[in-house]
Amino acid sequence: MKTSNLILTIFVLTILASCNRKTNEIEQTVNAVIGDISYTQTFGHQPNKETDEKIRLQTHLKYVEKLLRNKDISSLTFEQKENRKKMLDLLNEYWTAGVFPKNYDYPDQRIPCFIDKYGNICAVGYLIEHTAGRQVAEEINSKFKYEYLLAMNDLKIDSWVQTSGLTKEECAMIQPAYGPAPTDNYISPAYGVSSSLVGGLNLALNTINGIQISKVANSKTVPILGLITGAGQITLGALNYPKEQMTWGGTYVNPAQRNLSLINIGLGTSTMILSSWNLITKRKPKEKSLSWNIYSFPTQDSNMGLAFSLTKRL
Repeated sequence: MKTSNLILTIFVLTILASCNRKTNEIEQTVNAVIGDISYTQTFGHQPNKETDEKIRLQTHLKYVEKLLRNKDISSLTFEQKENRKKMLDLLNEYWTAGVFPKNYDYPDQRIPCFIDKYGNICAVGYLIEHTAGRQVAEEINSKFKYEYLLAMNDLKIDSWVQTSGLTKEECAMIQPAYGPAPTDNYISPAYGVSSSLVGGLNLALNTINGIQISKVANSKTVPILGLITGAGQITLGALNYPKEQMTWGGTYVNPAQRNLSLINIGLGTSTMILSSWNLITKRKPKEKSLSWNIYSFPTQDSNMGLAFSLTKRL
């Protein structure tokens, strides 16, 4: 009984460690200046890891565009006002198209990316590209690919900002931080370890269930434990089954995590089936190999006699 309690304790802690994986992850904001206020004001709640990345970025850029268009710019010169309007028109064009760079190099954080490895450019980079040229944007990218705009100390950037009709702080307000790009064959350590522990436990229980079924053993501890751990592994697989993510080539599902989830669901189901069979199978009483009996018999003189018999089954 103590062994069963120990196994159950390890099992529960393993499941909790995996399920709490998501709550321990830091949900970084989409912008260093205004955070996720665009999303909360639009949808009434905070974004999370499951929030569609494209919607999150478009919501932010649309919000900032509106904010900047409504700002008092009476102190600007005519030329600055015209340049500012052009920048905001370009920003509208950019977020409406919805083609954003991806963060391929920082899988554990949300971070700006000026131009990604496929040539997709960020919002501020798009404004620079269409007013100063792609070459200027590429030069900035070579120095500050994953840098926040306010930390970019560069004369070329500062010169462009001065003629744009925007302030550097406003440009920083535009600049989004991008979530990690989908990666092939990535399984979080917590999910991998949890699956290994629970899977190994259920394989052992399946073996014991099979032995008990073949030998018509009457123990109920193993099948009951198998029902619990089998249901737990199914839950583990279902909770961690990856959701489809939108990419520019269509939809994407992490194949490694999907396959591990299917294995968890399949192995957990097999454990529950074997455990149920072991639990409900009718047990035949085991025949005794040695039996004895005392009985009476009539004698020739009409009296009753007693006899003793001993039988051994081979």
